[in-house]
Amino acid sequence: MSRNIVILGAGGFAREMYWHIKESIPQAKMVFANDLKETEKIAINGQIIPVIKNWDFDCVPVDSFNKSFEKFKEFVIGVGSPKIKRILVRKALASGLVPAPTIIHPRALVQGDDCEIGIGSIISPGCVITTNVRIGNYVLLNLNCTVGHDTILGDYVTCNPGCCISGNVTLGEGVMLGTGTVIREKINIAQDVQTGAQSCVVKDILDSNITVAGIPARKLI
Repeated sequence: MSRNIVILGAGGFAREMYWHIKESIPQAKMVFANDLKETEKIAINGQIIPVIKNWDFDCVPVDSFNKSFEKFKEFVIGVGSPKIKRILVRKALASGLVPAPTIIHPRALVQGDDCEIGIGSIISPGCVITTNVRIGNYVLLNLNCTVGHDTILGDYVTCNPGCCISGNVTLGEGVMLGTGTVIREKINIAQDVQTGAQSCVVKDILDSNITVAGIPARKLI
């Protein structure tokens, strides 16, 4: 069944999301939305895809040669920064778009039927989510991330490629894990914390809006 999906963002991450969606929903038609960059169109696989900047999705030109127009209603996240995610989601909702059901790539694995996954997100190829995991809205799990049992990921969380989250972990809203971050079991991380690449978190991080890095992860001064 065909779906019309708006990808929020117009950078490299958004182009990756295009392919994740295409492999998950082959008949999907997609456009990008972002007024934070100058990009007006993106060429993918010989196709020119528009970047919508006026947030009007009632009549989007999807094929200029055939003068074909489509109405778009659903959106997913295509940016990593939680701060920018919030801006784009706010604009998307104000324009009348609605978040799409989270797209789980066919090469991702959700093991437990007791897992809860929110809306407007993408679970990328190679990800494994085990059992009794709760994932919020507008979450991005990039390539090859693992999420252990009884873990909670808040809204707007981003996990860059190769993150390993152990069981009984709680990530607050807007947490952004750098590539290859490892989090020990039973760890709590406060809202809007960022970790550097290859960080290893072995203690709770209770201060919000800070950056930690290293092995073990420590606050950057």
